[in-house]
Amino acid sequence: MSHIKLTFLKKSFLLFFCLHSQLHFSQTKSTTIQTINGKKYYIHKVEKGQSLYGIAKTYSIDINSILAENDDAIDGLQNGQELKIPLISLLPKQNLAIDTNKYIYHKIAKGETVYAITKKYALDEKKLSSYNPTINSGLKEGEYLIVGEKGKTTIVKSVITKTANVPNSASDTYTVQKSETLYGISKKLKLSKDDLLKWNPEIKDGIKEGQILNLSLAKYTSNTTNTVNANPLITEKIQSKKDSILFNKPKKTSYTIGLFLPFKLTESKAIIVDELVKKTANFPQTQSLALDFYAGFKKAVDSISSKDFEITIRLFDTDEKDSLKIESICKTEDFKTLDAVFGPLYASVFKLIAPHSKKLGIPIVSPLIQQSKILYDNVFVSKVTPSQHTLIEGLADYCIDSLALTSNIMIVNATTKDQSYLKTFKNRYNTSILNKSLKDTIKEVKGIAGVKDAFVMDKKNVVILLTNNSVYLQDFITQLRMFSDKKDIVLMGFNSVSNINNLDQDYLNALQFHFAAPNHINFQDSLIRVFVKQYQDINIADPSEYYFQGFDIGNYYLTHLKTNGPSFFLNLDKLPMDGISTSFKFYRPDTETGFENRSVFIYKYSNHKLQKLGWK
Repeated sequence: MSHIKLTFLKKSFLLFFCLHSQLHFSQTKSTTIQTINGKKYYIHKVEKGQSLYGIAKTYSIDINSILAENDDAIDGLQNGQELKIPLISLLPKQNLAIDTNKYIYHKIAKGETVYAITKKYALDEKKLSSYNPTINSGLKEGEYLIVGEKGKTTIVKSVITKTANVPNSASDTYTVQKSETLYGISKKLKLSKDDLLKWNPEIKDGIKEGQILNLSLAKYTSNTTNTVNANPLITEKIQSKKDSILFNKPKKTSYTIGLFLPFKLTESKAIIVDELVKKTANFPQTQSLALDFYAGFKKAVDSISSKDFEITIRLFDTDEKDSLKIESICKTEDFKTLDAVFGPLYASVFKLIAPHSKKLGIPIVSPLIQQSKILYDNVFVSKVTPSQHTLIEGLADYCIDSLALTSNIMIVNATTKDQSYLKTFKNRYNTSILNKSLKDTIKEVKGIAGVKDAFVMDKKNVVILLTNNSVYLQDFITQLRMFSDKKDIVLMGFNSVSNINNLDQDYLNALQFHFAAPNHINFQDSLIRVFVKQYQDINIADPSEYYFQGFDIGNYYLTHLKTNGPSFFLNLDKLPMDGISTSFKFYRPDTETGFENRSVFIYKYSNHKLQKLGWK
C-alpha cells in the first residue's frame, strides 16, 4: 500500500472522528442503539461536565442500572467515555399503598440496590419491577418495596448448619457502613480477610458504603426447604457454587491461537497485516497498538515454534462497538476450534467473548484490562495487567519494607472519588504493619495544609497521593515542591502523574517521585537493544511498549503450552517467570476465579532518570 493511500486513510479516520464529535455534541439523548447479549442499549457518549445523575435523568433510569452495565463509571466519568444505557419500558409512576394483608414488604436500607434486594428474596428483577414499577426511577432509603404476595409466594428458606468459625452475626450477610475498611470488618466479625475475599471476589478492588457482603459461602452448609409465607427479612436463598468444568485436554504438537485485536480494517480487506506492521507510523493510535502487539506476539511464536510445536494464528478484527459482529464470530467453527484466545484489549468486548470461551472450555487471556471483575466465576480467564488496587498494594508493601521504620508517612485525602484507593492502601499497610508487630505510622491528611501540619523535621517525609485528578495533582505537586525546598520529601502516586501536561518534570525529580507500574523496559539492556534494532530494521521506527508486551505474553503462555500442554492454564499461580518487560506472578483467591498477574515494579525519579527499585 502506498504512503499516499495510508495518509488518506489516516485523514479519513480523523475526519470521521471530528464529524462524529460535532454531531454528538448537539444531542442530549443518544439515538444510537445496539443489541448486546440480546439486550438493547443506548450508547451514550459522556460530554464535559455531565454527571451520572444527569444522565440517569435524561434517560429516565436509575443510577444503579447504569452502574450495573458500566463497571468503570463507579470511579467517575471521563469526557468521551461511552456508557451502555439499558432500554427499559417505563411504566407510569404510582403511589405505593401499603397492604400488609396481601403483600410482603421490604424497607430499603441506605445504599441498597435493586440487585441486592433481588438476591435477598430470590426474585428476578423483572418480577420485582412488576410489583414496583417506580424502582426504575431509583431507590430511596426508608421507602417500602413489595417483594411477594401472601398466600401465593413461595420463598426459599435456608436451614443453616454451622461447620466452623461462624461469625458473631445473626445474619449471613453484612452491609458495609460509612468509612469502614475490609480490615475493620474482618476484626469486627472475627473473620479473616482472606475468607471475606474468597466469599466476595468482587471486593478485591475495594468496598463501598451500602455494599452487601456474603459471609456464608465457605463456612455454612444449607439444607433448603420450601416454606410458604416465610418472613423475607430473615430468609435468603443460599447456593454453594461448584466448579463443574473439567479441564483435561491432551498435549498436542500443533495449536490454533486466536488473536482478537482492534485492527479496524474492514474497509480495507485486501490489506495484508504483516505488511501493515512495516507502516505502523501511518495509522491512528489504536491500530498502531494492535499492530505492535501482533508483531511482538508473532516474534514469540516464531522463536518458540519447532517441528513438534506448531502455532497457527487466526486474527480477528474486533471493534468494541460492533457487538453483533462479535457474537457472530463466537458462533463460527473458526472460534470453536481455537485452543486459546488472546484479547480483546478492551473490557466491553472481552466481556462478550469470555462467556463463549468458558462454555467451550477455551482459555482466554486479557493482555491490557485492569479490572478484576472479568476474572469472577470463570477459571479460564487470566489477566496480565494488575489492577489499580494491586499496584497500590505494591506501593504499600514497598513503604512497609523500605520506609516504615524510619519515615513519617502521610496519605492525602484528595477527592471523594479516590476513597477506594485510600482504603486499599491503608488496609494493606495496616494489615502488614500488624503482621510485622510494628507501630502504625501512617497519617491521613487533607491537602497541602495537612501535609505542612503533619511534617516532621529531621525525618524523611513520605507523601502518598492517590488520585487521577490532573487539576488537583498539578496544583498540589507545585505547592509541595515550593514547600519541599531543602526538606527530605518523597512523593508517591500513580504512573499517570508523569503524563500531566504543563507539569514541570523537575518537580517530580526533586520530590523523588515513586510509582508502581505493571511493566518495565530497560533500553540499556543488551537484549532490549537487539529487539529494538530488529524492529527498526523492518519498520524504520521505534517499537512501542505494546511490542514488548506482545512478545512477553506470547513467550510466557506458549512456552508453558509447549512444555506442559493446555492444563497449565489452570496452574498459572505455580509458574512464575520474568520477561523482558513484564514479569508473571499469578494469583487467584479460589478455584472458581480466574488468575491475575500481581507482579508490580516500583520506580523512582532520580537524577532525571527512572530508577527501578524492585518488584514483588
